[in-house]
Amino acid sequence: MSNRLYSQLIDLIPANQFGFVKGRSTIQAVQVLVDEINFVVYEQKMPLYALFLDVKKAFDSVSRYFIFEELVGTGRFSVGELNLLAEMLDANLLTVRDGISVSESIVQSNGVKQGGSMSPFLFIFALSDINSIFVDFPDVKIILYADDMVLLSSSLDDIRRSLELLIDYLALRDLELNFDKCKIMKFRNKGRGRLAKSDTLIVKNEPIEFVSEFTYLGVVFQSSGISFSKHIAKKVRAAILATAALKSLPKSSLSTALKIFDLAVAPIASYGIQVIWPYLTLHDLNKLETVKSRFLKKALCLSKFMKSRLAYELADSEFFIEKLASQFSLPESPTFDKFIDNQLFKISEIDPAFYGAPAMVEQSWKNVCYTMRHALTRHACHGFHFLLCKRKIYHTSATKECVCKLCDKEIDFYHFLSCDKNDLSLSQAANL
Repeated sequence: MSNRLYSQLIDLIPANQFGFVKGRSTIQAVQVLVDEINFVVYEQKMPLYALFLDVKKAFDSVSRYFIFEELVGTGRFSVGELNLLAEMLDANLLTVRDGISVSESIVQSNGVKQGGSMSPFLFIFALSDINSIFVDFPDVKIILYADDMVLLSSSLDDIRRSLELLIDYLALRDLELNFDKCKIMKFRNKGRGRLAKSDTLIVKNEPIEFVSEFTYLGVVFQSSGISFSKHIAKKVRAAILATAALKSLPKSSLSTALKIFDLAVAPIASYGIQVIWPYLTLHDLNKLETVKSRFLKKALCLSKFMKSRLAYELADSEFFIEKLASQFSLPESPTFDKFIDNQLFKISEIDPAFYGAPAMVEQSWKNVCYTMRHALTRHACHGFHFLLCKRKIYHTSATKECVCKLCDKEIDFYHFLSCDKNDLSLSQAANL
């Protein structure tokens, strides 16, 4: 019945409904919003108001009676099919268990049934004619992802008047807005079009708050035009927290660790990348890259303050930004090219002696649970030079002023293993 329902009704679902329709996604809904901001704010040079609506307990509240009447009204189902649908939409009994007792049965006559395979589609069907509200408001657009709704217009008055009609439309379906969670943004080109005294929205005596940022379907939007710096910062924080939770990462083989990154960390950081990619700055790309550099440092038993370029060379791994561009077929841009050039330049600055370190020559330490990994990787990165050098100030490369405390010889950065008077092993040095 689920397939039958879908095939009979899918043509009634509007193109701007992106929820629970095959071939449509949250990313497509976000893309529509970005395109509208780009067109109105940057091409038409006008501000754009975006009203983000929250429907109170939408799936639990929608009228089953209304849904059934609409199904009958389509004329697309046989009597037998309608009887089956009526059974499915009939009132059901609920009980609540708290581990000690069971409540009396509660009759549930509203809301699509939880867990039902047809429930999400029945809900969006209940909103299938929503675009009819906006016939008299050609400058107002609506984007839907199931019950997530966004009204868009350069006219705040049109937003207000169409919202009043939408509230009545929802009421016919036993749905209502949660005004406390509804927010409105005024998108503008950087400093242009700041909030004016007239930028207030009160509907049905309910004020709706203007905000400077809002997370829509997982993507953080900012009112100052198409900027995603806060989105990147939020996703980077979440991805780094996910990395921190991987306590056994240093004990995994490096190949396993990189697979974990691709499966568990990268998707967190890269969410929405297909849409926001053209608008990312060099600073955004650099910040996003820290997700992988921090992950590699943890897997390699290195301090988070260690130079990232060394971690990439030790792991023989490509840049995160480079992988994303390939994975999602993202277009090259001057910003992307600049990022890659900067990274390659940093790698070109690595001391050639680094490539002769034991960790770069013999790589069995990349295997699972290798106990000397921390010693070998740290030696490759700083040679434990600070343990032997007489210079007291911090330095990251050897100069003529670098003299060994033990043998009084002028030393390079990797003197530790060749010093005749050094009795410390790599393992001992790593644990100091």
